Amino acid sequence: MKKFAYLLVILMLAALHKTAFGQENQDNWPWVYMSEFQVPWSRIDSLMKLENITDKEWNWYEKAKEMGHIIDFRFMLHHTGDEWNVRYEWVYPSWEAMNKSDWMKEVSEAVEPDSTKRKPINEGYQWVFKDVTHRDQIYRLVIGAR
Repeated sequence: MKKFAYLLVILMLAALHKTAFGQENQDNWPWVYMSEFQVPWSRIDSLMKLENITDKEWNWYEKAKEMGHIIDFRFMLHHTGDEWNVRYEWVYPSWEAMNKSDWMKEVSEAVEPDSTKRKPINEGYQWVFKDVTHRDQIYRLVIGAR
């Protein structure tokens, strides 16, 4: 009975303090924006080439982190089929960062200032995702938040 009483007191004190059960400073919890696509399998090789340039040659995603636009990023492919086979997950530090409309252009210009070199990459992405079904979801990252 004593253990129960001590536990009850600790829980009550924790509840009075706003840090109880992970409720501390919710304004600092990141936002996750997920986009899933049904990309025809015949376009996946092209998408992988574009991602290789974007990630390996331009270091685009690291630059986006360095500039503070995102805090994490994941690109995933389903191993077979066309059903929701491409997924992007962008982890943003805030709601405001997620809603900034021109940040991708800003990063692209920083990693490759020459617009003639960016143009075929942009056109390639437009071709891969042309007429592709997609869905977006927004989540608040709770467990694992920084």
